[in-house]
Amino acid sequence: MKVIPFEEKYRQDFINFNTDWIVSNFGFLEEHDKETFEKIDEEMEAGAMIFFAVENDVALATCMAMPMEGTTWEICKLGSNKNIPHKGTGSAVFEEAMKWALNHGAERLFILSNSKLKPALHIYKKYGFKEIKLENYEYIRGDIAFEYKKEGASNTKVVVKKKDAIRKIFKGVSLDSLAVGRKSQVTKMNYVIGNYASPHQHPHEQSGYVISGRYELTIGDEKYELNAGDTYSVPGNQIHSFNVIEGGEVVDVFTPPREDYL
Repeated sequence: MKVIPFEEKYRQDFINFNTDWIVSNFGFLEEHDKETFEKIDEEMEAGAMIFFAVENDVALATCMAMPMEGTTWEICKLGSNKNIPHKGTGSAVFEEAMKWALNHGAERLFILSNSKLKPALHIYKKYGFKEIKLENYEYIRGDIAFEYKKEGASNTKVVVKKKDAIRKIFKGVSLDSLAVGRKSQVTKMNYVIGNYASPHQHPHEQSGYVISGRYELTIGDEKYELNAGDTYSVPGNQIHSFNVIEGGEVVDVFTPPREDYL
């Protein structure tokens, strides 16, 4: 068995393997799938590459690496030949897709998947991908996402457009991870009634601006009510807590950046 980059004679195998896999697991193709299959040439002209595991000129598995925004690439369309045993071929094409992306400037790799696909999830985790939370999983079948960050890659994000914000759930609270510098980080907290932060402390200085909503902030022994337009600053390592009285949005700046929010 060998792994090779795209060859025209295997184009239909790429389409068939993925169509069979998607339909057998979820019943139908989505518009995103159809667009990928219809625009293979355009995608490869933009830098994408499709890999195949081949034995005796027969394709056994396939996987695609596709550039997204900035230095983020997507690893997608991992599929295999349902008619021929192919142990290990999925990992082989997946690894080549990763290498292609990383060798072509990727600092972050992204995967969108479904939580019931245990064999695929095993491959992602084996290669160091970690689960992330998204507000919009794009596909109807999408309910889980993963990312891989290149070793030594900078976490800095000088400008983050609204559409590119990564939404995460941290201890039951929805937050948007926004711009990240070397010494500070901006997040937008999306609070609903029932959210709270019990007394805690962290080494990061935390300064905030209330866009909307109403909150009770306790810093040490002092309690404050916060409304739209109010600001606050909590020193590093200071015990504090937060209670949501009325849901809304709050912008927080952490110095230095919080790794658990990235």
